[in-house]
Amino acid sequence: MSRRTAAVVAACALLGAMPASVHGHTPAPNRGRRRFYLGADISFLDVPAPPGHPRPGYREHGAPSDEMSILERHGWTAFRLRVFVSPVRQAPDNSLANTIQLARRIKATGALLLLDIHYSDTWADPQHQEIPVAWRGLSLPALENQVETYSRNTIRALKDAGAMPDWVQVGNEITRGMLWPVGQVAIPGSDQYLPPTPYDSVAQWAHLTGLLEAGIRGVREGAGSTPPRIAIHIDRGGDWATTKWFFDHLEAAHVPYDIIAESFYPPWKHGTLAQLRLTMHRSAERFHKDFLVAETGYGPSHVPYNPDMQWPITPNGRLAFMVDLVNTVERAPRGIGVMYWAPETDLWNADGTPGPAVFTLDHLGH
Repeated sequence: MSRRTAAVVAACALLGAMPASVHGHTPAPNRGRRRFYLGADISFLDVPAPPGHPRPGYREHGAPSDEMSILERHGWTAFRLRVFVSPVRQAPDNSLANTIQLARRIKATGALLLLDIHYSDTWADPQHQEIPVAWRGLSLPALENQVETYSRNTIRALKDAGAMPDWVQVGNEITRGMLWPVGQVAIPGSDQYLPPTPYDSVAQWAHLTGLLEAGIRGVREGAGSTPPRIAIHIDRGGDWATTKWFFDHLEAAHVPYDIIAESFYPPWKHGTLAQLRLTMHRSAERFHKDFLVAETGYGPSHVPYNPDMQWPITPNGRLAFMVDLVNTVERAPRGIGVMYWAPETDLWNADGTPGPAVFTLDHLGH
């Protein structure tokens, strides 16, 4: 048994001896620098449960409750919601109308709201960035105008409903660009999800940055006197080389943004905590932006022979992962938060009571 494995087993044995439910929570250490957020993407709430993941009836201390309330009681202070272009196809119905209702609930509690604009009518991620059906065939200038108008109208509708987002993601996991193939770019050295040939890197980056600037303009126009912070989100938390390549292009084009947002999933071979720490340190030195882990999760591995899976795939292993991750991000330069994606899929016990990872903040000192 390696020293790392022995340490994990010992840690999980300690965690296993702890009570399954803890009253109250220990706030994340602030060290006098900035507020740190532990949060979750709860976009699946109020829409049908994902296939194979039926939602439990949530309970705590024997009393019926709901996911958001339980998380908030234990120090989760931020929630992310995605929004798809209507009509939504082949995805949960996270239309603007449905998003507004949940956004109002979040804002009413005083929690921070991060809006994740996908700029698609279905899932947008590193493998898919589809132009909404209703926007297809538009010229580049017309598409930029559509992105600006849609962003403005989306934010204005939320503001008018009393659910103004605090932070806004302009695009979701756009490492290879958005609105393919118009704003598609190629990661150096990658042979996956390549733009159509012939590929003109300069032209494609000009397309992408123009679309991002249009989205940011629209967000700010819709917000008026209450501008949210702008986050740009890619999926390379443990990959400094690709992070540098991507944000160097944004800096060269003078794209205005406030937060570097990254996905970090060890099960998908997104790197180790040491690699995430390196990305955060180098990003702070080079770009002088706050850093958010906008998506994370720790379920069964989907990548074989994966050295990044350094914690047991158990409820207590997930707690150990979250404690390690929160401590890593909070202690690195300009780390402002960690958000768990779709906690209802694996953070809860089978009977609907909160699982160990819900109590992450209680265990940061262990």
